[in-house]
Amino acid sequence: TAPVSAIMRQTREVIRMGYIRRPSYYKDFRCIASDCTENCCIGWEIDVDEDTLAYYKSIGSDFSRRLCAAIAPADEQAGENAHFILDERERCPFLNDKNLCEVYLNLGEEHMAQICTDHPRYYEWFAGGREDGVGLCCEAAAELILRRRDRPEWDVTGEADEEPDEFEQALFAMRDRLFAIIKPETPVSFDEKLDRLYLACCEMQNEYDDLLFPVEGDAEYADEEDEPFRWSAMFWSEACLKALTERLMSLEINKDDWRGLLADVHARIPELLARRADFLAAYADRLYEYDELLEYFVYRHFMKALGDDVLIEKVQFALICTCFIQLLGIYRWLTDGRLTHWEQICLCKACSREIEYNEDNVEAVSRFLTMD
Repeated sequence: TAPVSAIMRQTREVIRMGYIRRPSYYKDFRCIASDCTENCCIGWEIDVDEDTLAYYKSIGSDFSRRLCAAIAPADEQAGENAHFILDERERCPFLNDKNLCEVYLNLGEEHMAQICTDHPRYYEWFAGGREDGVGLCCEAAAELILRRRDRPEWDVTGEADEEPDEFEQALFAMRDRLFAIIKPETPVSFDEKLDRLYLACCEMQNEYDDLLFPVEGDAEYADEEDEPFRWSAMFWSEACLKALTERLMSLEINKDDWRGLLADVHARIPELLARRADFLAAYADRLYEYDELLEYFVYRHFMKALGDDVLIEKVQFALICTCFIQLLGIYRWLTDGRLTHWEQICLCKACSREIEYNEDNVEAVSRFLTMD
């Protein structure tokens, strides 16, 4: 069982001041509850925040006593928060036979653990406001994320209540440049898009480094090579894909079916590469889904460079995750003779669940192509 990482933890106090930026599809998100095929109350160690736990202890009812008895206390030395003790089937003890939450039914949504009301929503705070989104690990969210949009579309409410510093301004502007590459006015191939994104992020890293460490005079950059580096050619090679799949198999894994999928893919990498062009031709009408995935990963992860100043890793994380989902799609297409929309959703949520929701795994994938 993989614990719910800090990526999934949010503060219950939602800051209302300043602007709020959300993808246009955010407003359409609805939890499908018992209709969900992969319940987020199964297989996850679910944290209980301090305010919610204090409320449960204060009620004094039979149900609250049952609640408290099913919550493991926080362990500061082990770095563990209070959390529900899963049953032998790795289900939350308050998920009933109809896959409905007994806490919700007995106490209402306002008294559920914070992560239960937030997930799969995520929030990022900035100087003048915040950005919200929904995570790809949820099938209802993945359905929305994969819908075709000709350009990035945001719903913005409120106004900035604080001016961002030059670093935040620079990163927002750079992210807009990345969005323009993902969805250019003149269509380009997917691999060309990958190459342009990588070259752009290298240039942006240099620009950002100049902001961090200004020097007098004009910066002198090395002469460009006759043949620009092609990220796509490097990634879509047998050696790279085998190494990546082996790296993913070495990471913490949430569900055993992911381990099996990785092993099957690893065994067939030469065949998957040989048939990739055929897949791209067969899937041509839905290749836009990979643009939407690139946009999702860049929107969610690029601005985290404010914390460590490493832009390249954020972009490479987006490239690797999107391309690996495509690799999984090729595998499913060859195995089943087709890649249905539902199968694509399942691949997306599996990849997100196993990578995005574990901080160590995010770091490992982000650094996969930059490690010594």
